[in-house]
Amino acid sequence: MSQVIELLRAMVATPSVSCGLCGEADATHGESRMVELIADFWDRHHIDYEIQPVQPDRENIIARVEGGSGPSLLLEAHTDTVAIENMEIAPFDPVVKDGRVYGRGSCDDKASLAAMMIGLSNAAEKDLAGTVTMAATADEEYGFGGARKLVASGFMADGAVVGEPTCLQLVIAHKGACRLKVSSYGSAAHSSQPHKGENAIYAMAEIVRVLHDYADALYERPEHPLVGGPTCCVGMICGGQAPNIVPDRCEIFVDRRMIPGEDAATVKEEVTNAIAVAVADEVNWCIELSLAGYPLETDPECRIALRAREAIAAVTGDTTLAGVQYGTDASAFSLSGIPSVVVGPGSIEQAHTAVEYVDIDQVEKAALIYEKICTSLA
Repeated sequence: MSQVIELLRAMVATPSVSCGLCGEADATHGESRMVELIADFWDRHHIDYEIQPVQPDRENIIARVEGGSGPSLLLEAHTDTVAIENMEIAPFDPVVKDGRVYGRGSCDDKASLAAMMIGLSNAAEKDLAGTVTMAATADEEYGFGGARKLVASGFMADGAVVGEPTCLQLVIAHKGACRLKVSSYGSAAHSSQPHKGENAIYAMAEIVRVLHDYADALYERPEHPLVGGPTCCVGMICGGQAPNIVPDRCEIFVDRRMIPGEDAATVKEEVTNAIAVAVADEVNWCIELSLAGYPLETDPECRIALRAREAIAAVTGDTTLAGVQYGTDASAFSLSGIPSVVVGPGSIEQAHTAVEYVDIDQVEKAALIYEKICTSLA
Protein backbone atom coordinates (compact mmCIF):
# COMPACT_ATOMS: atom_id res chain seq x y z
CA MET A 1 0.00 0.00 0.00
CA SER A 2 1.33 3.44 -0.91
CA GLN A 3 2.69 5.85 1.69
CA VAL A 4 -0.10 8.36 1.17
CA ILE A 5 -2.83 5.74 1.69
CA GLU A 6 -1.17 4.44 4.84
CA LEU A 7 -1.07 8.00 6.15
CA LEU A 8 -4.71 8.57 5.19
CA ARG A 9 -5.78 5.40 6.99
CA ALA A 10 -3.94 6.51 10.12
CA MET A 11 -5.76 9.83 9.94
CA VAL A 12 -9.19 8.24 9.52
CA ALA A 13 -8.45 6.06 12.55
CA THR A 14 -7.74 9.26 14.54
CA PRO A 15 -11.03 10.87 15.70
CA SER A 16 -11.20 14.62 15.10
CA VAL A 17 -14.89 15.53 14.99
CA SER A 18 -15.38 19.29 15.12
CA CYS A 19 -16.31 20.86 18.45
CA GLY A 20 -18.48 23.36 16.61
CA LEU A 21 -21.75 22.08 18.02
CA CYS A 22 -20.71 20.24 21.20
CA GLY A 23 -18.41 23.05 22.34
CA GLU A 24 -15.49 21.14 23.87
CA ALA A 25 -12.97 18.42 23.10
CA ASP A 26 -13.43 14.85 24.29
CA ALA A 27 -12.55 11.31 23.17
CA THR A 28 -14.14 11.93 19.76
CA HIS A 29 -14.18 15.70 19.34
CA GLY A 30 -11.23 18.02 18.84
CA GLU A 31 -8.17 18.20 16.62
CA SER A 32 -5.34 17.64 19.13
CA ARG A 33 -4.94 13.95 18.26
CA MET A 34 -4.51 14.87 14.60
CA VAL A 35 -1.97 17.53 15.53
CA GLU A 36 0.07 14.87 17.35
CA LEU A 37 -0.09 12.54 14.32
CA ILE A 38 1.00 15.31 11.95
CA ALA A 39 3.78 16.49 14.28
CA ASP A 40 5.15 12.95 14.39
CA PHE A 41 5.15 12.84 10.59
CA TRP A 42 7.08 16.12 10.29
CA ASP A 43 9.54 14.98 12.97
CA ARG A 44 10.25 11.80 11.04
CA HIS A 45 10.78 13.81 7.84
CA HIS A 46 12.96 16.44 9.57
CA ILE A 47 10.63 19.30 8.61
CA ASP A 48 10.23 22.22 11.01
CA TYR A 49 6.80 23.12 12.31
CA GLU A 50 5.00 25.19 14.93
CA ILE A 51 1.73 24.64 16.77
CA GLN A 52 -0.65 27.60 16.84
CA PRO A 53 -3.51 27.64 19.39
CA VAL A 54 -6.91 28.43 17.90
CA GLN A 55 -9.32 27.56 20.72
CA PRO A 56 -8.85 25.53 23.93
CA ASP A 57 -7.53 22.06 22.94
CA ARG A 58 -7.78 23.00 19.24
CA GLU A 59 -4.67 23.96 17.28
CA ASN A 60 -3.24 24.60 13.84
CA ILE A 61 0.03 22.87 12.97
CA ILE A 62 2.14 24.79 10.49
CA ALA A 63 5.16 23.30 8.71
CA ARG A 64 7.63 25.31 6.67
CA VAL A 65 10.21 24.33 4.06
CA GLU A 66 12.61 26.97 2.79
CA GLY A 67 12.96 27.12 -0.97
CA GLY A 68 14.40 29.23 -3.74
CA SER A 69 13.69 32.86 -4.62
CA GLY A 70 10.42 32.06 -6.35
CA PRO A 71 6.97 32.97 -5.05
CA SER A 72 6.01 31.69 -1.63
CA LEU A 73 3.24 29.12 -1.39
CA LEU A 74 0.70 28.04 1.20
CA LEU A 75 -0.77 24.55 1.15
CA GLU A 76 -3.73 24.21 3.51
CA ALA A 77 -6.22 21.54 4.53
CA HIS A 78 -8.31 21.13 7.66
CA THR A 79 -8.09 18.47 10.34
CA ASP A 80 -11.65 18.48 11.70
CA THR A 81 -14.57 16.41 10.41
CA VAL A 82 -18.33 16.56 10.71
CA ALA A 83 -20.28 14.43 13.19
CA ILE A 84 -20.56 10.64 13.04
CA GLU A 85 -24.09 10.03 14.35
CA ASN A 86 -25.62 9.42 10.91
CA MET A 87 -23.01 6.94 9.72
CA GLU A 88 -23.79 3.44 8.44
CA ILE A 89 -20.15 2.30 8.64
CA ALA A 90 -17.68 2.33 11.52
CA PRO A 91 -16.48 5.96 11.35
CA PHE A 92 -12.90 5.39 12.53
CA ASP A 93 -12.21 2.04 10.86
CA PRO A 94 -10.31 2.90 7.62
CA VAL A 95 -11.48 -0.04 5.53
CA VAL A 96 -9.88 -0.37 2.08
CA LYS A 97 -12.22 -1.98 -0.42
CA ASP A 98 -12.85 -1.76 -4.17
CA GLY A 99 -10.15 0.88 -4.66
CA ARG A 100 -11.53 3.14 -1.93
CA VAL A 101 -10.74 4.16 1.64
CA TYR A 102 -13.84 4.37 3.86
CA GLY A 103 -14.46 6.28 7.08
CA ARG A 104 -15.29 9.70 8.48
CA GLY A 105 -13.00 12.31 7.01
CA SER A 106 -11.65 9.99 4.33
CA CYS A 107 -13.01 12.36 1.69
CA ASP A 108 -13.45 15.58 3.66
CA ASP A 109 -10.73 16.45 4.32
CA LYS A 110 -8.09 13.94 5.34
CA ALA A 111 -7.46 12.75 1.78
CA SER A 112 -6.32 16.25 0.80
CA LEU A 113 -4.35 16.59 4.03
CA ALA A 114 -2.48 13.31 3.61
CA ALA A 115 -1.76 14.01 -0.07
CA MET A 116 -0.43 17.50 0.73
CA MET A 117 1.87 16.16 3.44
CA ILE A 118 3.29 13.46 1.18
CA GLY A 119 3.53 15.90 -1.74
CA LEU A 120 5.44 18.45 0.33
CA SER A 121 7.74 15.89 1.96
CA ASN A 122 8.64 14.53 -1.49
CA ALA A 123 9.11 18.04 -2.90
CA ALA A 124 11.34 18.99 0.02
CA GLU A 125 13.90 16.49 -1.25
CA LYS A 126 14.05 18.39 -4.55
CA ASP A 127 14.47 22.05 -5.45
CA LEU A 128 11.45 24.03 -4.25
CA ALA A 129 10.50 27.01 -6.37
CA GLY A 130 10.04 29.11 -3.27
CA THR A 131 9.32 28.74 0.42
CA VAL A 132 6.34 26.45 1.09
CA THR A 133 4.20 26.57 4.20
CA MET A 134 1.79 23.73 4.94
CA ALA A 135 -1.00 24.54 7.39
CA ALA A 136 -3.24 21.83 8.84
CA THR A 137 -6.00 23.91 10.39
CA ALA A 138 -8.70 23.44 13.01
CA ASP A 139 -12.36 24.44 13.05
CA GLU A 140 -13.13 24.57 9.33
CA GLU A 141 -16.42 22.72 9.41
CA TYR A 142 -18.30 25.18 11.60
CA GLY A 143 -16.45 28.47 11.52
CA PHE A 144 -13.22 28.60 9.44
CA GLY A 145 -11.54 29.40 12.77
CA GLY A 146 -8.13 27.91 12.03
CA ALA A 147 -7.73 29.73 8.72
CA ARG A 148 -8.88 32.99 10.28
CA LYS A 149 -6.40 32.56 13.13
CA LEU A 150 -3.59 31.98 10.63
CA VAL A 151 -4.27 35.18 8.68
CA ALA A 152 -4.90 37.16 11.87
CA SER A 153 -1.37 36.23 12.98
CA GLY A 154 -0.05 38.19 10.01
CA PHE A 155 0.79 35.23 7.77
CA MET A 156 1.19 36.06 4.08
CA ALA A 157 2.10 34.14 0.95
CA ASP A 158 2.12 34.82 -2.77
CA GLY A 159 -0.52 32.16 -3.38
CA ALA A 160 -2.50 29.46 -1.62
CA VAL A 161 -3.76 26.03 -2.59
CA VAL A 162 -6.56 24.74 -0.37
CA GLY A 163 -7.34 21.04 -0.31
CA GLU A 164 -11.01 20.05 -0.55
CA PRO A 165 -12.83 17.35 -2.54
CA THR A 166 -12.99 18.74 -6.10
CA CYS A 167 -12.38 15.50 -8.08
CA LEU A 168 -8.93 16.97 -8.81
CA GLN A 169 -10.41 19.84 -10.82
CA LEU A 170 -9.17 23.37 -10.25
CA VAL A 171 -11.76 25.47 -8.42
CA ILE A 172 -11.40 29.23 -8.77
CA ALA A 173 -14.84 30.25 -7.45
CA HIS A 174 -17.18 29.11 -4.73
CA LYS A 175 -20.14 30.31 -2.72
CA GLY A 176 -19.95 31.80 0.74
CA ALA A 177 -22.15 31.05 3.74
CA CYS A 178 -23.96 33.77 5.66
CA ARG A 179 -25.53 32.14 8.72
CA LEU A 180 -28.17 34.02 10.67
CA LYS A 181 -29.95 33.32 13.94
CA VAL A 182 -33.49 34.68 14.12
CA SER A 183 -35.28 34.74 17.49
CA SER A 184 -38.95 35.37 18.23
CA TYR A 185 -40.32 36.26 21.65
CA GLY A 186 -43.64 35.81 23.41
CA SER A 187 -44.89 35.29 26.95
CA ALA A 188 -45.34 32.02 28.79
CA ALA A 189 -48.66 30.70 30.09
CA HIS A 190 -50.26 27.38 30.96
CA SER A 191 -51.21 25.53 27.82
CA SER A 192 -54.74 25.03 29.11
CA GLN A 193 -55.14 28.82 28.83
CA PRO A 194 -53.09 29.68 25.75
CA HIS A 195 -54.95 32.96 25.24
CA LYS A 196 -53.18 34.32 28.35
CA GLY A 197 -49.78 34.00 26.70
CA GLU A 198 -48.10 34.90 23.43
CA ASN A 199 -46.84 31.90 21.45
CA ALA A 200 -43.33 32.51 20.15
CA ILE A 201 -43.53 29.43 17.90
CA TYR A 202 -46.63 30.80 16.16
CA ALA A 203 -44.75 34.06 15.68
CA MET A 204 -41.80 32.20 14.24
CA ALA A 205 -44.10 30.35 11.85
CA GLU A 206 -44.86 33.71 10.23
CA ILE A 207 -41.16 34.44 9.87
CA VAL A 208 -40.48 31.00 8.37
CA ARG A 209 -43.22 31.62 5.79
CA VAL A 210 -41.53 34.91 4.86
CA LEU A 211 -38.17 33.19 4.48
CA HIS A 212 -39.70 30.46 2.35
CA ASP A 213 -40.98 33.11 -0.07
CA TYR A 214 -37.63 34.92 0.07
CA ALA A 215 -35.78 31.68 -0.76
CA ASP A 216 -38.07 31.03 -3.75
CA ALA A 217 -37.47 34.55 -5.05
CA LEU A 218 -33.70 34.01 -5.03
CA TYR A 219 -34.07 31.47 -7.85
CA GLU A 220 -35.13 34.32 -10.13
CA ARG A 221 -31.86 36.20 -9.68
CA PRO A 222 -28.99 36.09 -12.22
CA GLU A 223 -26.58 33.21 -11.71
CA HIS A 224 -22.80 33.31 -11.45
CA PRO A 225 -21.33 31.39 -14.42
CA LEU A 226 -19.35 28.98 -12.23
CA VAL A 227 -21.31 28.63 -8.97
CA GLY A 228 -24.93 29.28 -9.93
CA GLY A 229 -27.35 31.44 -7.98
CA PRO A 230 -27.79 32.38 -4.32
CA THR A 231 -29.90 30.18 -2.04
CA CYS A 232 -31.50 30.32 1.39
CA CYS A 233 -32.49 27.50 3.73
CA VAL A 234 -33.92 27.38 7.25
CA GLY A 235 -31.85 24.53 8.66
CA MET A 236 -32.67 24.37 12.38
CA ILE A 237 -35.50 25.39 14.70
CA CYS A 238 -35.82 25.15 18.46
CA GLY A 239 -38.26 26.59 20.98
CA GLY A 240 -40.46 25.98 23.97
CA GLN A 241 -39.85 24.34 27.33
CA ALA A 242 -42.58 21.70 27.55
CA PRO A 243 -45.80 20.64 25.77
CA ASN A 244 -47.94 22.20 28.50
CA ILE A 245 -46.30 25.64 28.45
CA VAL A 246 -47.02 28.36 25.90
CA PRO A 247 -43.51 29.00 24.52
CA ASP A 248 -41.98 32.40 25.15
CA ARG A 249 -39.01 31.98 22.80
CA CYS A 250 -38.17 30.30 19.49
CA GLU A 251 -35.01 30.33 17.36
CA ILE A 252 -34.25 29.39 13.81
CA PHE A 253 -30.90 29.18 12.04
CA VAL A 254 -30.77 30.32 8.44
CA ASP A 255 -28.10 29.35 5.90
CA ARG A 256 -27.92 31.93 3.09
CA ARG A 257 -25.42 30.95 0.40
CA MET A 258 -23.77 33.93 -1.27
CA ILE A 259 -22.35 34.12 -4.77
CA PRO A 260 -19.25 36.17 -5.67
CA GLY A 261 -20.14 39.84 -5.44
CA GLU A 262 -22.35 39.43 -2.35
CA ASP A 263 -21.29 40.12 1.23
CA ALA A 264 -22.66 39.08 4.61
CA ALA A 265 -23.58 42.56 5.85
CA THR A 266 -25.71 43.25 2.78
CA VAL A 267 -27.34 39.83 2.95
CA LYS A 268 -28.21 40.28 6.63
CA GLU A 269 -29.80 43.65 5.84
CA GLU A 270 -31.72 42.10 2.96
CA VAL A 271 -33.13 39.28 5.12
CA THR A 272 -33.90 41.71 7.95
CA ASN A 273 -35.88 43.95 5.62
CA ALA A 274 -37.80 41.03 4.13
CA ILE A 275 -38.95 39.92 7.58
CA ALA A 276 -39.65 43.45 8.84
CA VAL A 277 -41.83 44.38 5.87
CA ALA A 278 -43.87 41.18 6.14
CA VAL A 279 -44.49 40.97 9.90
CA ALA A 280 -44.32 44.68 10.80
CA ASP A 281 -45.10 45.11 14.53
CA GLU A 282 -47.07 41.88 14.83
CA VAL A 283 -44.04 39.84 15.94
CA ASN A 284 -41.34 40.58 18.52
CA TRP A 285 -38.13 39.32 16.95
CA CYS A 286 -34.43 39.95 16.38
CA ILE A 287 -31.71 38.73 14.00
CA GLU A 288 -27.99 38.05 14.54
CA LEU A 289 -25.12 37.19 12.19
CA SER A 290 -23.53 33.97 13.45
CA LEU A 291 -21.12 33.22 10.57
CA ALA A 292 -19.76 35.08 7.58
CA GLY A 293 -17.88 32.74 5.25
CA TYR A 294 -17.27 34.77 2.14
CA PRO A 295 -17.40 33.70 -1.52
CA LEU A 296 -14.28 33.09 -3.57
CA GLU A 297 -13.49 34.36 -7.06
CA THR A 298 -9.89 34.12 -8.24
CA ASP A 299 -8.43 35.46 -11.49
CA PRO A 300 -7.77 32.39 -13.68
CA GLU A 301 -4.69 34.13 -15.10
CA CYS A 302 -3.05 34.81 -11.73
CA ARG A 303 0.20 33.01 -10.94
CA ILE A 304 -1.17 30.45 -8.46
CA ALA A 305 -4.04 29.50 -10.75
CA LEU A 306 -1.68 28.98 -13.68
CA ARG A 307 0.77 27.08 -11.47
CA ALA A 308 -1.91 24.72 -10.14
CA ARG A 309 -3.56 24.26 -13.51
CA GLU A 310 -0.23 23.26 -15.07
CA ALA A 311 0.42 20.71 -12.30
CA ILE A 312 -3.06 19.19 -12.61
CA ALA A 313 -2.76 18.96 -16.39
CA ALA A 314 0.59 17.18 -16.06
CA VAL A 315 -0.95 14.49 -13.83
CA THR A 316 -4.53 14.11 -15.11
CA GLY A 317 -4.64 16.01 -18.41
CA ASP A 318 -7.61 18.04 -17.11
CA THR A 319 -7.49 21.84 -17.54
CA THR A 320 -11.06 22.54 -16.39
CA LEU A 321 -11.70 25.70 -14.38
CA ALA A 322 -14.56 24.95 -12.00
CA GLY A 323 -16.79 26.49 -9.37
CA VAL A 324 -18.48 24.76 -6.43
CA GLN A 325 -21.52 25.38 -4.25
CA TYR A 326 -19.80 24.95 -0.89
CA GLY A 327 -17.45 27.27 0.98
CA THR A 328 -13.81 26.70 1.97
CA ASP A 329 -10.95 28.25 3.92
CA ALA A 330 -9.75 29.72 0.61
CA SER A 331 -12.07 32.70 1.07
CA ALA A 332 -10.31 33.64 4.33
CA PHE A 333 -6.93 33.66 2.57
CA SER A 334 -8.29 35.52 -0.44
CA LEU A 335 -9.79 38.23 1.79
CA SER A 336 -6.39 38.69 3.42
CA GLY A 337 -4.76 39.33 0.05
CA ILE A 338 -3.49 35.84 -0.79
CA PRO A 339 -4.72 34.67 -4.24
CA SER A 340 -6.22 31.23 -3.63
CA VAL A 341 -7.46 28.17 -5.49
CA VAL A 342 -8.97 24.89 -4.35
CA VAL A 343 -8.11 21.38 -5.54
CA GLY A 344 -8.22 17.98 -3.92
CA PRO A 345 -9.16 14.31 -4.25
CA GLY A 346 -12.67 12.97 -3.77
CA SER A 347 -16.14 14.21 -4.60
CA ILE A 348 -18.34 16.47 -2.49
CA GLU A 349 -21.05 13.88 -3.16
CA GLN A 350 -19.28 11.56 -0.70
CA ALA A 351 -18.38 14.20 1.90
CA HIS A 352 -20.43 14.22 5.14
CA THR A 353 -22.34 11.11 4.07
CA ALA A 354 -23.35 7.98 5.98
CA VAL A 355 -20.87 5.94 3.91
CA GLU A 356 -18.03 8.37 3.33
CA TYR A 357 -15.19 7.26 1.08
CA VAL A 358 -12.52 8.47 -1.32
CA ASP A 359 -11.03 6.81 -4.40
CA ILE A 360 -7.44 5.72 -3.83
CA ASP A 361 -6.39 6.63 -7.36
CA GLN A 362 -7.40 10.25 -6.81
CA VAL A 363 -5.52 10.48 -3.51
CA GLU A 364 -2.32 9.20 -5.08
CA LYS A 365 -2.67 11.57 -8.03
CA ALA A 366 -3.33 14.45 -5.63
CA ALA A 367 0.00 13.83 -3.91
CA LEU A 368 1.74 14.14 -7.29
CA ILE A 369 -0.19 17.32 -8.11
CA TYR A 370 0.75 18.99 -4.84
CA GLU A 371 4.38 17.95 -5.27
CA LYS A 372 4.44 19.50 -8.75
CA ILE A 373 2.86 22.71 -7.47
CA CYS A 374 5.62 22.97 -4.88
CA THR A 375 8.39 22.55 -7.44
CA SER A 376 6.86 24.63 -10.26
CA LEU A 377 7.41 28.31 -10.97
CA ALA A 378 4.61 28.56 -13.59
